[in-house]
Amino acid sequence: MKRQFNQQFRTRLWQNIAAIERQSQVEVVVIIRDSSNAYHDIPMVWAIAAAFLSFSYVMFVPMLFTDLELYLMPIAASLLAWLFARMASVRRFSLSKARLNRSVEIMARALFQKGGLHHTQNKIGVLFYCSLLEKQVFILPDRGAEMALPAEEWAKIRADWQAIFLTEQPAESLLNELTRLIPVFNQYIPPVVDDLKELADDLEVDL
Repeated sequence: MKRQFNQQFRTRLWQNIAAIERQSQVEVVVIIRDSSNAYHDIPMVWAIAAAFLSFSYVMFVPMLFTDLELYLMPIAASLLAWLFARMASVRRFSLSKARLNRSVEIMARALFQKGGLHHTQNKIGVLFYCSLLEKQVFILPDRGAEMALPAEEWAKIRADWQAIFLTEQPAESLLNELTRLIPVFNQYIPPVVDDLKELADDLEVDL
């Protein structure tokens, strides 16, 4: 999936954001990250479980093992399990939906604050945060943008954006969803003369 979000994609992304901002006052920022949390505990849990099961196997099966085998099998099992659990799909499978949701929301709100999206003059910054491991999108509009659009419009936008990870080409789907936002923001937050650009399209935020 990460290969889809390459430099060519980013160039098209910035073009789509520029198109939105030419036809509305809204300040759009899209941030894409590999994950919202390292989840270091997941590989460790898998490793401990594998070591326990391996040790139980060599202790109770009716077979003879050498001392070296008794020593090495739990170590090898735990190492293999630890490596296996570092795969994104395994970590995602091992986590509850609630924890995935919480991690994405915490990261999105931290990026919103640290990136200064709340500092726009008319409070019309909107963060679209995409987390690849969790396969989630969290949309965080500032107060002015949130109040400008009806609640049902925001609900539809969130549902449409969350669905990009249900497609085979999430990067392309993301660009398409940005294009669909042009008339929406144009209707509710129309452009004004001499509108100032207050946020960078390629905003990088270190946490």
